[in-house]
Amino acid sequence: VGILGWTYFSRTLSGGTTALHRNSGLIQRIYFPREIFFFSLAGYQLIQMLLSMIVLIPLLYHYDLLPTKQIILFPIAIVLIGMLAIGLSFFTSILQTRVRDVEHIVVVTLRIGFYLTPVFYTLDMITGNRIPAEYSEIYLYANPMATYLTMLRSAFTGEPLGISSAHLAATISTTILIFILGSMFFIRKERKAVKNL
Repeated sequence: VGILGWTYFSRTLSGGTTALHRNSGLIQRIYFPREIFFFSLAGYQLIQMLLSMIVLIPLLYHYDLLPTKQIILFPIAIVLIGMLAIGLSFFTSILQTRVRDVEHIVVVTLRIGFYLTPVFYTLDMITGNRIPAEYSEIYLYANPMATYLTMLRSAFTGEPLGISSAHLAATISTTILIFILGSMFFIRKERKAVKNL
């Protein structure tokens, strides 16, 4: 579940970073809302992730994991991961039109983030062992994907999140803010970015 959620996020962000640059020929020929690239990419990656999750059905049966009320966390986490990836790619796609190395910076950052996020292991393994207790709250604030991957796991296992409502509210608010600021930045800089293509 962790790897599927992270793949959805990383492919949406890295693809969104180069969306304008790779579709420059189409953008220069005809006008249309450029945001379509980001939402269509996120939709495509979401469909890929949902199809990949078919493999979870026999695993859930094998481990006797029946859906509980925690399953509601699944669509919430998916929407928030998509919003975070699109919001960040609104920024990086504009920067990519000016500095071509932004896509490489994003790839390296995603690789580092992969190891700093509980993709293959649970959040307790990080906050309990690898990070000193006084820094665990800062970690949760700085890494929203840790919260969202924990939500995805909890949706299937039925286990409690283990994240306080204050952290959840802060993470969700930050994601919504990134999405809004990213869209405002994109709308404001879009014309200049098209000229740089």
